[in-house]
Amino acid sequence: MGVITKKYRDGSPRTAAAQKRARDAVASPEEKQNVASTAPSDDAEELSLAFICPITRGLPIRPVTAEDGKVYERADIERWFGTKEGDPTSPMTNEVIGTELIPAPQIRKAIEAHVESGAIKGKIAEAWKWKLADEKEVKETRAKAESGDGEAMDLLGLWYQAGSRGLAEDAVQARAWYERSAAARNPTGMSAFAECLLNGDGGPRNISLGLDMVRRAAALGSDVASLTLGKVFFRGSFGLPKDPAQARFWLKKVGERQDQQLWDKWKDDAADLLRKLDQEE
Repeated sequence: MGVITKKYRDGSPRTAAAQKRARDAVASPEEKQNVASTAPSDDAEELSLAFICPITRGLPIRPVTAEDGKVYERADIERWFGTKEGDPTSPMTNEVIGTELIPAPQIRKAIEAHVESGAIKGKIAEAWKWKLADEKEVKETRAKAESGDGEAMDLLGLWYQAGSRGLAEDAVQARAWYERSAAARNPTGMSAFAECLLNGDGGPRNISLGLDMVRRAAALGSDVASLTLGKVFFRGSFGLPKDPAQARFWLKKVGERQDQQLWDKWKDDAADLLRKLDQEE
């Protein structure tokens, strides 16, 4: 699973909160990745090597053939292309290649048949089954999101933001799903969309709309949004002046609703800021 480490300009808690949400909602894929990178057993090694993605050393769920003739997991080769500086290159030969990827459904069918028959077994087969479950969950969550479920929209945004559940990291897609979640009045998605607007993630910055969104999210019950507002008014940022009364109001909201995406650290941060406000009086 991709880890989001960027610090936002306003000191927003979204970075760590998103990490915790990703860990709680998507924690297993990171563990699965450790399993996926484990070499296959001797009995299945020769067969499984014919299908292993050269980047992660795991069996691909969405196999594609790149212009170097090798088969990769789609999300992994797309991530490879996206993070390489300069011209795209082959992970195998390091030679410059194009980025066209051709789906390889025949490889998927062959892997599935070998795993089901036991011809490929052990940790590498178990990791592939986990990835298959991830694919099913993404499909089901996407169906819920398309039917108007704001929580599912927010979850898709998180997975795209973190590059997890087999999805390639994509800030534009993450922002789009957070925006749809906000339109559905989901507090968590609205808070995430607000931070995209405030920090310019996945699209242009829009401070006025971002502040409006974070206020709405806080009013709807998002602890993360309440903490963000508390920090904004405590420090005086995004063009707003310091306002101890407003800072105190929103910081006291943090933890009231037991938001599961909020780390204890951020609750401690809110308490620390409240103590500083008391000292300044």
